Amino acid sequence: MWHWKRRVCSGSRLRRQSLLPRRLRRTLARIMLSLFLLALAATAAAQNLQNTSTARAPTPRREQFRVIYEWNAIDFQWASPEEREAYLNTSRYIPRNVLISGINFYGENLFLTLPRMLEGVPATLATIPVRQVDTAPKLSPFPSWSANTLGDCAALQFVQNVEIDRNGIMWILDNGRIGTLTQKPDTKCPPSIVMIDLKTGKNEMERIPLPKETVNASTSYLNDLVVDNRDGDYAYITDNSAVDPGIIVFRRSDKKSWKIRDSKSMLSVSEAAVFRINGTTINLPVNIDGIALGPQFLTEEGYVDRTVYFTPLSSFHMYAVNASILRNESLSSTGDGAIRPYIKDLGTKPSQTDGMKMDSTGTLFFGLIGNSTIAEWNTTTDFRVGQRTIARDPNYIQWVDRFTFDDSGNIYVVINRLYNFIKNQVSLDEVNYRILKSHTGTKSYIFSPDVTPVAPSPHGAATAPAVCASLLLLAFAHLFA
Repeated sequence: MWHWKRRVCSGSRLRRQSLLPRRLRRTLARIMLSLFLLALAATAAAQNLQNTSTARAPTPRREQFRVIYEWNAIDFQWASPEEREAYLNTSRYIPRNVLISGINFYGENLFLTLPRMLEGVPATLATIPVRQVDTAPKLSPFPSWSANTLGDCAALQFVQNVEIDRNGIMWILDNGRIGTLTQKPDTKCPPSIVMIDLKTGKNEMERIPLPKETVNASTSYLNDLVVDNRDGDYAYITDNSAVDPGIIVFRRSDKKSWKIRDSKSMLSVSEAAVFRINGTTINLPVNIDGIALGPQFLTEEGYVDRTVYFTPLSSFHMYAVNASILRNESLSSTGDGAIRPYIKDLGTKPSQTDGMKMDSTGTLFFGLIGNSTIAEWNTTTDFRVGQRTIARDPNYIQWVDRFTFDDSGNIYVVINRLYNFIKNQVSLDEVNYRILKSHTGTKSYIFSPDVTPVAPSPHGAATAPAVCASLLLLAFAHLFA
């Protein structure tokens, strides 16, 4: 209506427009229309790039898992047969008490953790070759026999898990306390993070004891960790203490740490505390346990963040929280529930989960203990409907513990029948520990692509085409006015 009135009242404008030949006006109109459509396409493309910056390719069909290593009992590369016999005779080596828990990869080796829950575990961190030369290889203590000396607080005491970051630094969780399944655990050595720079080949250990206000030496249980190589290098560590569970945040740059707590998401629940595996029933009310770290993404404000996924062992729920929330040290002093508004309950799983691992594309691999299953989930989909079974076998998949990736696109998983170990029912006549392998074509989350922060506005790339399209639309309207 406004243009109609303008044309009625302004004869001079009508006279100016009439000077343009009709064919030229039509040609200009077609050009303007083409530019407008191009601008709309550019806007849509920019918006699509923004919305799919963390999107992943469709999940490929997985190669079937196969057994590459298996043991009835764990043995070691001894200096001599006499030394092995001496360890056996003094109960410093009790084969049935040596359990494989964690696994990681670097170079030509798989690193295995052997937590000292019971006596008779001569080394708590060891290696085997990635390339299979024997179905039941003997383990080589790492970095050395002396570095695993029991009772020496400068040596490794109780290693539950390790992670190796993109810079070749091994992060070792050493609980310090040994004999956690005995009547009198030994708390002589403090809980610590131990660093080894694997690139140098010297394997020198840097030990960082964790402060008492963060970790209680008598009750804490440092279970698993993920490493975030941003802003000074952070580790997010699950402490499934029966007294004070939570996520410990450790910043390597200044060696500072704090604990974030939330009873609603980090405590075990009674309905998930009973495990039934192949006719064996065990009650394990264990708190926050598994943890994984998603790829980098841009927040609405244009900052880079990551998602931390976690679950109690005795729970059917999977939870998520942004790493930026965990990094907020002030939330550690405000008590239980301070981060509850920031935690998302993603939904339930068919069974309980111990170990889990994220790959570089944002696909989470995790075990479903009661179902004898290995599952995966593309984290760009809804967890409630996006879970997918990739392996199920009640004979070979009995308690999925930990995962790792090599640099050739393979995933490895430790199966350790933990329920038998805890109930003291380990039989040396049966296979108790297995390592399975499958090809995924991806690497560890450690090698997820870096994302560049957007400045000054995170939406700038999409806004410019939108403004251009609006201006062209206005010009197009005036041309036909």
